[in-house]
Amino acid sequence: MNFIDRAFEQKLSGDGFLQAMADIFSEPEVRKVLHQYPKFVSDVISVIEYDTALVMDGFDDIINGNLSERCTEIIDALERCGAKQEADILRKAKELSDTDETRYDEEYDYLYSQLALNNDYEGFWDIVQAYIDKNLVES
Repeated sequence: MNFIDRAFEQKLSGDGFLQAMADIFSEPEVRKVLHQYPKFVSDVISVIEYDTALVMDGFDDIINGNLSERCTEIIDALERCGAKQEADILRKAKELSDTDETRYDEEYDYLYSQLALNNDYEGFWDIVQAYIDKNLVES
């Protein structure tokens, strides 16, 4: 039994379910079986991984580094969660590579300043928790 099974078995919701999904870092092998669970589970895990990378490694790591190849997946997860503004910021940041260096720095700084992390971080997680609760009711 993995952390996802335990979360469902314990009938966790909202923040409890969200916190349980952070165990992806201690049980990374679960990524191989995410397709066996409702889509919202992998969405929540993608959002957690996005947030962790943002806090630990910075915005640039997401758009140009370790998570860059998963950017589309993260954007889609953010949109499905209802965090459309965050998804739009990430999408625009990913498109910055076609910009000259001076403009890149200005745009990058502006987009970074617009992230939920720098504004309504609690509201961002409230959106994710509402997405979890809605999907738990439906599943």
